[in-house]
Amino acid sequence: MTLVNLIKRNILVYSRNKANVFFSLLSMFIIIGLMAIFLGNMNADSVVDLLNQYGGARDAAADQDHAEQLVLLWTLAGIIVVNSVTITLTMVGFMVEDEDQQRLSSFYVAPVNRAIFVLGYILAAVIMGIVICLFTLGVGEFYVWLTGGALLAMEQLLQILLYIILNVFMSASMVFFIANFVHSTSAFSGLSTIIGTLVGFLSAIYLPMGMLPSDIQNVLKCLPLLHGCSLMRNVFTETALQTTFKDCPNQLIDGYKEYMGITIHWGDQIIGSQFQVAFLLISGIILIIMSALIQRKRNTVVR
Repeated sequence: MTLVNLIKRNILVYSRNKANVFFSLLSMFIIIGLMAIFLGNMNADSVVDLLNQYGGARDAAADQDHAEQLVLLWTLAGIIVVNSVTITLTMVGFMVEDEDQQRLSSFYVAPVNRAIFVLGYILAAVIMGIVICLFTLGVGEFYVWLTGGALLAMEQLLQILLYIILNVFMSASMVFFIANFVHSTSAFSGLSTIIGTLVGFLSAIYLPMGMLPSDIQNVLKCLPLLHGCSLMRNVFTETALQTTFKDCPNQLIDGYKEYMGITIHWGDQIIGSQFQVAFLLISGIILIIMSALIQRKRNTVVR
């Protein structure tokens, strides 16, 4: 019962403060703005140029429409992953705020296992992250339908649901681990700004993978965030890729998928989805274990 009350309390603190909601979604708004102003057109035009160069005789109007839908779905996949980080980051920030306001000290002297309080923050972050990501998916699919695009099949939606849960779990574990080293709201606010800015680059949204130097690409390939984005993009763009690159050689499609970070290569090998799922899951578990060890040694006292 205590755990349920803690989860409810953290969710209410988030949802009742409009500033919390807005700033947790700020990275998404920035991505949408950049895509609407120039990045979306740039990515769509690059697809059309590829089709004109290698695709033979084409229907220019149809190619433009298909390219725009492909880029839209690619962007939507990235936005969901970004939200999984920024929403959980804001939710976990309540732990730092509680410590800074000395509320955490009062919690910890109560006759309740400290793990219950930790779970209260993590599970609230996971629940809220999943809810916002599913809402983003629904709004995105509605916009795709309005613009004449094809809706995702039920099997694809179920895959995306699984990947949303996996990404939110990994993100919540990651930001909770980071939050263990921050003890003031001002410091956490600065950290949130940095993470919110970097998340678009780390998931290769602002700049596609193919535009990044090889050393940067290798670094990103070691981070779970990029692999979570790759899993999402594979499902979101599966049908759109077939439609857009119809009658094109497979080498062209494979090259585009690698360039846009839809598939991730290590050397000459494509990293499979099973490995990516395992990587996200194991990363989340390891981060939680490390956080638990830190929490056991963490002393929170009334100042």
